[in-house]
Amino acid sequence: MLFEGIVIGIYGNWLITLIQQITFTAILVNLQIILTLVSLSSLIVLLAIGVFGGRLENHYVVLLLAFLHFIPICITLAMESLLIPDAFFLVIGGILFSMIYMAEHTRARAAERVRKRIG
Repeated sequence: MLFEGIVIGIYGNWLITLIQQITFTAILVNLQIILTLVSLSSLIVLLAIGVFGGRLENHYVVLLLAFLHFIPICITLAMESLLIPDAFFLVIGGILFSMIYMAEHTRARAAERVRKRIG
């Protein structure tokens, strides 16, 4: 739990730095805002599942939330023509996010097994 908290903190700082790179001055600024909000809200839901648990705890929902978090960020960066120049930066974020994703996925699978045993 401590390691996951540290990784989430580092990833949060990485995500703030990433969002600061987006200028939101492109022609499709409304689409960029929507994509950024989708990305951030899916990350919050993913972390809420890990913290609070609930009925959404299955690995398909966690996988969907992972895609809904990372893909909109990549699309937004592509709109800003920052996808290629910041590829190394994105790889670091992808590694951090995959560590968070694996922890949440493992937690969701364990909760699913417990729910099947009980119910």
